[in-house]
Amino acid sequence: MKILFVVNPVSGATSNDKAILFIHEKARETRTDFKFCYTTGENDEDVILTQLKDYEPDRVVACGGDGTVQLVARVLMGKNVPIAILPLGSANGLATALGLPQGLEDAVTLSMTGKKVKPLDILRFDNKHYCTHLADIGINARMVKRYTEEGGSGMIGYAKHLVQSIKESPLLKYTIKTPERTYHKEGYMMAFANAHMYGTGIHISQGSVSDGKFEICNVERVALDDAIKAGLTKFNVFIDKNMFSDVISCAKAEITIDQKTDFQIDGEYMGQIDHLHIDILPSYLHIVTQEDNRE
Repeated sequence: MKILFVVNPVSGATSNDKAILFIHEKARETRTDFKFCYTTGENDEDVILTQLKDYEPDRVVACGGDGTVQLVARVLMGKNVPIAILPLGSANGLATALGLPQGLEDAVTLSMTGKKVKPLDILRFDNKHYCTHLADIGINARMVKRYTEEGGSGMIGYAKHLVQSIKESPLLKYTIKTPERTYHKEGYMMAFANAHMYGTGIHISQGSVSDGKFEICNVERVALDDAIKAGLTKFNVFIDKNMFSDVISCAKAEITIDQKTDFQIDGEYMGQIDHLHIDILPSYLHIVTQEDNRE
C-alpha cells in the first residue's frame, strides 16, 4: 500500500514529532510505502493534487484538525481515493464524531491499516464552500474569529475568547426554507451539522455523516453563568444538553438572517453573512473508520 500523509505542522497545541516517529515505525513493521506532504497555507490544494498525480497513493491521511481534514477532502472529491484521519488538532471534531481512537499510536495504526471504509457526506454552502464536520453562525463563529485574529493555542486559546464572544453576539432572527416547509426562528447561534457532535464530545443531534442529510441546530439561549462554567470545564459554550433541542433535518435549505453575522466552517472563519444556501453531497467521499464504528 502507498500512503500520502498530509501534515499540518502547526495544527493543535502539541508537536507532531511523536506521530511522525510512529508512522515510520508502523511503515517498517507493515512494509508500507509512504510519503509526507506538509501544508504551508499557500497553494496547498495544488501541491496535494500534484502529489496525487505523481505518487498515486492508495489512501491519503489528513494529519491535523478539522481544517486539515476539510482541505484533503476538497482535493479528493470526485476521486476514488479514501481519506483517513490522524487527529492532531485541538478538538478534532469529525474524528471524535466518528469514534476514532484518541491515543496517538492507535490512531496512527488505524489510519495506515484500517480496512473498513464508509461513505462520507459533504456539506456545501453557496455552491462553493465545503464542510466535512460542522459550520455555524453566531457565538461559536465569533469565538473562532477572535481566536484567528488574536491568537491562542489549543482549546485554552478558544476558552479565553468565550465570554467576550457571548457578550458581542446579538439575538438573530432567521427564515429557514427547506423543500418541506418554511420556519421562522430566533437565537444566538445556529449550527449546520454533518456529524452529530462537537469535538468536545457535546452532542448536537442524532445525525450521521452518511445519511444523506444534515441538521440545522438552533441555539435559542446561552446563559452566561453556564457558558463560564462550560469554559472552565469543556472550554465550550455548549454545556446544557437542551441547547440543541431545536433541530431540523433536511437535504437542502436556504437561510436568511436579519443582520450580518459571523460564519465559520470546520474551524475556519469565513467572514460575515446574512444569507446561505446549503445542500448535501451524499456519499461524496469514503473515509477509513474502526471496525466497530456505529456513527
